[in-house]
Order: sequence, then structure tokens, then C-alpha cells
Amino acid sequence: MPSPFVPRLGTNYCPTDEEILEINVLLVEPILRLKGLDDEITNLQKVMDKLAEERGRVAAYIEAHKALISPVRRLPLDIIQELFVACLPTHRNCVMSASEAPVLLGRVCSSWRAISHTTPRLWSSLHVVEPLQNLADPTSASFEEKVARRLEITQTWLGRSGQCPLSISLQSALEPASPPGTATPSGTSMRFMRTLLAFAPRWQHVRFTAPLSLLSEVMSHFDAEVPLLETVAFQQPPRLQFAALCLGAFQHTARRSNLEPFYPRSHLPVYTSTAPMEPVNDSDSWWT
Repeated sequence: MPSPFVPRLGTNYCPTDEEILEINVLLVEPILRLKGLDDEITNLQKVMDKLAEERGRVAAYIEAHKALISPVRRLPLDIIQELFVACLPTHRNCVMSASEAPVLLGRVCSSWRAISHTTPRLWSSLHVVEPLQNLADPTSASFEEKVARRLEITQTWLGRSGQCPLSISLQSALEPASPPGTATPSGTSMRFMRTLLAFAPRWQHVRFTAPLSLLSEVMSHFDAEVPLLETVAFQQPPRLQFAALCLGAFQHTARRSNLEPFYPRSHLPVYTSTAPMEPVNDSDSWWT
């Protein structure tokens, strides 16, 4: 649209009263045209919205029916179980996290949940992290609830493993009231250890990161049979007295052929993991 004011556009020029009247007359037709375009766009947008809504319904109809003929629905149960097992971490034990297998697999759909809960191999490894106590409130009820919840999860998790050999690791904690430089086992640590000891006959690989006194106390009363045990790792500095205690406790209950390659009678090696610490969700609200 031609305009006599083109040289003035985009400048600081101040029009006269006569020019203002001329500009107002000049804009009458463009303003009407702009309104017409806006109305046309609005009408077209309504048509587009209606078409998009219809497209969504048609697409949902198609996808729902395609799901019925999905190849995964026709996979035999044993193949699905093998695929589930292949989802497990291979460089560490499974952790209590809703973002990883095996828990994640059970959150996809009800059928996968049923399959995962009835596949013992999915639950044959577990990394247990003892909840940290709030030093500002050591008698906090929420801490006790968290401990009870995690113990329940540990019991349920390992209970789903059927008769499979177990790979277990425990990340314990020091007693909050312990003086600096000491390592006193807490009652909470003992509760976690006792829960794991209930599954000792199926231990195959175990690793304990715990105060020396806790491990010493447990091993001094260790009388469970561990016929499947192959490796044990204690993440503590080696102590001769402790080594002899652990060696005696395990060698009289485990198959000698399993332990001798790892534990010569003269000493008990201490394995310290160099891998990153297993992730853990400190909230157990995801577990059902």
C-alpha cells in the first residue's frame, strides 16, 4: 500500500495537525483489512482445532488396536523373563530404585508386574543401604519408620528370589553417638544384619561395608550353613584377630572348595570396591 509518509516512517518526525488527519484517513482501509484477516485466521484456527481433535481420536483408536497385535504380546513367558533378567545391572547389585530393574519393570503394566514378581532371578541380588539418622533428632519417629520400611522391603525383595543363590551387599552406618575414631555398631545395623543372616544358606557373593565391631560381633555368633558361598568382601582395614574370627566362622560352614581359593588359611583378604557407590532412593514411597 503506497504512502506519502514513507520517508518519515521510523524517524522522530512529529507530524502536523493536518498530517495527523491525513494519516488517520490513510489507515481506515488497512485497519479494516487487518480485522478481516484476524477474523479469517480465527475461523481457520477453529477448523484446525476441530480437525486436530478428530485426528487425536482416530490416532488413539488406531494405536489401541495396534497394541492388541503387538509382537511383544505373543512372546513366550520364558523369553520375557530372559529379557527382564538382561535388564539387570551386571557390574553391581540391584538397588532399591524405581528407575532401575527389577522395580522399574513392574511399573510398566500389571502383566509385567506379575511376571517380574514371579521371576526369582530378578530378585537374587540386592544392595542394602542403611538409612542415615538425623543427628539433630536421633529419636525421630520418621527415621524408625524408614528403617522398618526398608527392612520390610529387604525381606520382601529377597523373599521373591525363591531358591536362587544370592548376591548381597550391605552399606551400614556408624552409631551417631560414637566418639570420633570409634566404630560402634548401632542397633539399626544389627537389625539389617539379622535380616540378611536369615538368607545366609543361599549367600553366594556378599560384601559388607560396616563397622569392624559389627562384623566381629556377627561373625562371633555365626552358625548358619552357607553351602553356596563363594566370595565375601569386608570393606574394613585388615585386622589379624578379625581375619581369624571371620575365617573360622565361614570355613566350618561353607564348602572348602569354594572358600580356599579366596581365603588362604594364613590371612583373610579385604576387598574394597573401586566402583561408584550404588545409587539409592532414600525414600521408599515407590515400593508397593
